Amino acid sequence: MSELIEMEKKENGKHWAMARTRFGRRAAKVGVALTAGFAAGMATAADHSAAIEGAFTDGSTNVTAAVVGVIALVAIVTGLGMIVSILRR
Repeated sequence: MSELIEMEKKENGKHWAMARTRFGRRAAKVGVALTAGFAAGMATAADHSAAIEGAFTDGSTNVTAAVVGVIALVAIVTGLGMIVSILRR
């Protein structure tokens, strides 16, 4: 019973009481522990925005190179096709 009183005195008392009445004591403790662990994990998450922006730039460069390559290939094939058709006449 003392654990219950201590848990209710903490900041998460409202969440603890709601979970306890809905799921029981053990499930409520697990839920509160998971919520606290998730919050702690989010607080220590590293900022990867620079790496994401770099990857986006590299991806855009690769797509541009691929599009230019495909257009060049189509131009070459079309030109060769025209030359072959002229030579057949």
